[in-house]
Amino acid sequence: MLAALIRRVGSVAIGTAVGQGLVLLVTPYLARHYSPEAFGTLALLMTVSNISTAVACLRYDLALPAAETPDTRGLLITALTVACAIGVLGFVLLATLSNSFLTAQVGVLAQQPILVGTCICFVGFFQATTAWFLRRGAFRAVALMRLSQGAWFSVFAVIPCVGLLWAHVLSFGAGLLGLRLALVPRKTTDVAWHEVALRYRHFPAVSLPGALLDVSGYSICIWVIATFYGQGTAGNYSQIQRLAGAPLMLMSISLGQILLKQTADLSSDRVALRRFLTRILRLMAALAVAGLVFLWFFGEPIVANLLGPQWNVNRRFLILVAIAVFVRACVSPLSAVLITLRRLGICLTWQALYFCSALLLMPLIAAWTKFEYFIFFYALHECVFYGFYLTLIYRTMRLEGRRI
Repeated sequence: MLAALIRRVGSVAIGTAVGQGLVLLVTPYLARHYSPEAFGTLALLMTVSNISTAVACLRYDLALPAAETPDTRGLLITALTVACAIGVLGFVLLATLSNSFLTAQVGVLAQQPILVGTCICFVGFFQATTAWFLRRGAFRAVALMRLSQGAWFSVFAVIPCVGLLWAHVLSFGAGLLGLRLALVPRKTTDVAWHEVALRYRHFPAVSLPGALLDVSGYSICIWVIATFYGQGTAGNYSQIQRLAGAPLMLMSISLGQILLKQTADLSSDRVALRRFLTRILRLMAALAVAGLVFLWFFGEPIVANLLGPQWNVNRRFLILVAIAVFVRACVSPLSAVLITLRRLGICLTWQALYFCSALLLMPLIAAWTKFEYFIFFYALHECVFYGFYLTLIYRTMRLEGRRI
């Protein structure tokens, strides 16, 4: 089972790695032709896309990998329709409020409602299409989508008239393939989309609040940095985070999507499920330790040469950012088992606690300390909360195993 998972994750991870490798190739050019402030604005837009990843489809995309075959087409149509509607709603709201307090908080984004609305829509399409391919077991197609995301960003970002922001939005363009898939003639066995939407309504009703809390809590860090330390510092942080932590985090994202199906297949044997997830955790932890060792000895000169002289890079900063990202990368995909076991209440409780802690503590720490101390606090905050999350996951599996 682990070997099969590694093959599946490997194909997706390779596609992701190639796509991000292309981004890495153009990074020296981008870092010298765009300012840290420009990357700070991109970091804020990426929080929009991260939130859209979780909520643009109202979690109907989450239902697709394990759905019954007659329901899959209806779920795809539902997810695409919802993503389009939320994108339009985002455009309308931002266009209406663009001259209010939002301008001070998100700057140039508040003046580009079309950009934000398109971002929400494209990311939702991307998620729905990816979920469709996962349901079909088409892991190579998922890999190609991941590759295309990095490839399109790399192409568009070097075109001055496109810029970083629209390059990020257009990088999700492969999701438009979902529109074509949804237009395939309906089979007699396919359930109508509105019936499917009603049948799976517990996904948005139960899972959506927690997902929104989770991704918003994760985004609070970049919002706080931009607000208290400036968009230049936010851009510097986002670049360091991407270069130092992205390889393991991208693997974690690929793993989390595939584990939705793998844990469902093992749900009848809780002992095997627990052993399986333990092996996954050990593998991810080993990769995290190896990554930290590499960054300690080689990270600073490599990142400094990639980004150029206008960026602030030092070993302590690299390690703290990497610790924060790696802890999340190791634990977060294992939460798929809570979805499989229908223990969404545990997810919601943890997500609410994390969100409240981040919302209360991060602005407080940022208001009273230098940026270097804030990053130390952020790394400690991630270790404490994700350690607690891991404890909840294993405790839930033990309790569920006793009930069988």
